[in-house]
Amino acid sequence: MKNVFPYPILAGDVALLVEKVWVDNIPLSLSLVSDDESVIALHSLKRDWNEIRVNVVVTADAEEISSDEWVNPSCVAVLRNRKTNVRLTFPLHEEEAGVWRGEIELRQGEHLGRCEIDAWVVAEVRGVGSRLIGRAVRRWSADFEARQPTRQRSIKMIWKDFADHPFLKEFRDDPWMLDAEVGEPVLYLNSSIEGFRAVLDAPSNSSAERKLVREVMATQIASEAWTAMFNTALYASSVDASGTPQWPGGWQEEVLRKMLPDLFPEIAPDEALAELVARREGGESGSDLHARLMHSATLNSKKQKTVADTVRTLTRMANGRGQG
Repeated sequence: MKNVFPYPILAGDVALLVEKVWVDNIPLSLSLVSDDESVIALHSLKRDWNEIRVNVVVTADAEEISSDEWVNPSCVAVLRNRKTNVRLTFPLHEEEAGVWRGEIELRQGEHLGRCEIDAWVVAEVRGVGSRLIGRAVRRWSADFEARQPTRQRSIKMIWKDFADHPFLKEFRDDPWMLDAEVGEPVLYLNSSIEGFRAVLDAPSNSSAERKLVREVMATQIASEAWTAMFNTALYASSVDASGTPQWPGGWQEEVLRKMLPDLFPEIAPDEALAELVARREGGESGSDLHARLMHSATLNSKKQKTVADTVRTLTRMANGRGQG
């Protein structure tokens, strides 16, 4: 399902594809460009570059584009970097009905972290020009921190003595704490809790009991981290006057897009986000959302598998001792 607009929009999907990437006129290895993940991995460049050019192609249903519903449909690629507050648009050339090609430029000094690459199809609708009638089903990411072209990232984990840390001392007795207010989320683990680090850092040849404790604890940490990241991402989202959800971008958007299908599998992500923002702003109790969120956090932390494996292992260990 798509968002409701007060004017006709494309019913079919708009697809955005990256064909080639050039770094200072040298082709970037295709191994660093993933169609499946929609990611360009640029970590290997460090800061030794001046200009990156990304060749893109955008496609939409040709019959739909030729409809009398709109006049002079065109397409632009949109480049956005939230860390540097850069937002640029690049007109694309129409090759034939429903097919546009063009080039996006990234310049040194304008970008940090990652950039989002989107595609918008616009047209005159009912006498009003530059109406958005479609956008890419999936945006691309040009990621300067990614070594491999994947959206999956591990959370940075840091051991700290909470009592000696200005941000964490208020939570000195907690075993872990997620700081999701920074550019990327950081999971702090409390090194002052006796034996805690020894359990989580246990070597592969540890006893079966120690491995079980480590797995269960790691899964619980992951589940709480997913929950905290989702809540932070939700509060960074909004809905504009037309009812269109405004995704927060960066890791927050990735978390929402990954978890929303678990929370609301029957509706599209855009509609799910608009629903959640409406619930938040409407002051609902949130009991239904909490149950759905717990379910999604359980899936993403693989808690079901860990619990099942732990029960089976404990049963085998108990039976073995009983037989002995």
